[in-house]
Amino acid sequence: MKQYFVIGSYTEPILFGTGEVSQGKGKGISFCTFEDGKIEVKKEIAVKNPSFLYVNELNKKIYAVNEMKEYLGKTGGGITQLAYDEEGNMSIEGSWNTYGIDPCHIAVGPNGQFVAIANYSSGSVTVYPIDEKGNVKNDCQLFQHKGCSIHQLRQEGPHAHSCIFVPDQGLFYVSDLGIDKLVAYRYEGSIVYSEDSASVSVPAGSGPRYGEFGKDGKHFYLINEISSQVMHFTYDAGKMEFQNAVNTIPQDFTGSNTCSDLHMTPDGKFLYASNRGHDSLACYQIEEDGSLTFVERQLCGGKTPRNFAIDPTGKYMLVGNQDSDSITVFEIEENGHINQVNQMSTGAPVCIRFFQL
Repeated sequence: MKQYFVIGSYTEPILFGTGEVSQGKGKGISFCTFEDGKIEVKKEIAVKNPSFLYVNELNKKIYAVNEMKEYLGKTGGGITQLAYDEEGNMSIEGSWNTYGIDPCHIAVGPNGQFVAIANYSSGSVTVYPIDEKGNVKNDCQLFQHKGCSIHQLRQEGPHAHSCIFVPDQGLFYVSDLGIDKLVAYRYEGSIVYSEDSASVSVPAGSGPRYGEFGKDGKHFYLINEISSQVMHFTYDAGKMEFQNAVNTIPQDFTGSNTCSDLHMTPDGKFLYASNRGHDSLACYQIEEDGSLTFVERQLCGGKTPRNFAIDPTGKYMLVGNQDSDSITVFEIEENGHINQVNQMSTGAPVCIRFFQL
């Protein structure tokens, strides 16, 4: 069965919060097909540092963040809207400033009326309304986080990292690595407002990065970049309750590691977490009560697995190895174990998003 996905990449140098600099060897956005474990690049288009993408299948739009410190002559990064067709042709329809530095994640509200963008370096959230045709409208809202935490280098201020919508409409969380908090927001139509009473704090030094809800919407899993842990919460009517945490790296590992991404198989049976430094993928079985049982840990086939994606069939996993300029293809077995079956070369892959035509 032929499937489709897009790749976002770093196209020019960028300074990370860790103090490291990525040279940006990517070409922009790549439109790809995937079949029987093999990847074929159909089309590519030049976009500046499109480090995270969201595909609007209904309107055939791609929204890309431009992870930069200055964009369109103003301080802050950007958002670029593109149109695509079934042949993979892509065209830029517009760009806007996010008024926040280094945007690194973008998501569309379940009602399809707005996009929410996490700006890492400035620790802010930008919301742009979108119309019924999927077009970004000009007026935006900007929410600035405040605070700090205990890690002197990584948590000297707020660092918004992702926007995570809950299954029941009307609420989303922004994971903020710098202040160790899931900051809650409510929305009505395209209007968003802060709901701090629903926000969730995690232990100091955790560095929350990204999370996903389980299939029943009653469990939430949060990956923490700094502490290299996955946390399990139960969720009910806007309330999170912490259950436990599992480590993503082996106890005897002595090097430095930062967690990056987390995803579940479509059937909700297994959860995977990626490690940068240890350069591996940790697999956990999701039990009936939502708890996580360790299954295995496999090397990712490259260096710095920033982002990965599981295909809609649940049979394959594609891992973007940012610093070795490659995407590794793994086959997922029924018991959750993964086996490498292919690999392709591509410059600085940092986002992989499957979609349907």
